[in-house]
Amino acid sequence: MQIQQIPRTAVRTGFRAARLPLTVAETVFRRDEEWLPTRAYETVESRFKQVVGRAVRDDELVEEGILEQAKTVQLGKAATLESQAERERELADASFEERRKADEEQRDRIAKQSEARKRAAEQKRSEEKRQAEVAAATKASAAQNAQAATEKAIAKQERQARSAKVQAERDAVHEERRAVEAEKDVRKADKKVEAAKAARRGDR
Repeated sequence: MQIQQIPRTAVRTGFRAARLPLTVAETVFRRDEEWLPTRAYETVESRFKQVVGRAVRDDELVEEGILEQAKTVQLGKAATLESQAERERELADASFEERRKADEEQRDRIAKQSEARKRAAEQKRSEEKRQAEVAAATKASAAQNAQAATEKAIAKQERQARSAKVQAERDAVHEERRAVEAEKDVRKADKKVEAAKAARRGDR
């Protein structure tokens, strides 16, 4: 075994042993290598490998530390991007929820306004129908009153005509009687004249 391999093996073995509790925690909590404690540990491990590798002039250990550090940096960037993406998703979800609620409220307002307009139109139609019925009843009552007044006037005129006819008939009968009496008087007078003439003729 080369001299450089001794520190490399010791470092790897030591970090594997030191990482055991973290590995157990990852298993229990179901975390992966993007977990913050894991990334923090691997950052320390990668830097330590670089320091030890440079100290013992083990290029392989230095390169391994550099690769692990690059991996940790990339995982950090990925975690940051994922966190940003999660925040953006949350913001998008919140914005979507707000829009959905606003749309729902607008639909409710439109539905209520439509219902209010519908009720108003129904009330207007009902009021117009009631007014039309009242107007029709008023016209019918006026027509009935006019008809009754006309019939009353006609009946009065008929009564007046009958009364005038009866009076005329009475007057005609009265005049006829007077004419008969006058004729009787004339005949009586004629008889008296004839009697007087006859008497004068007898005196001669």
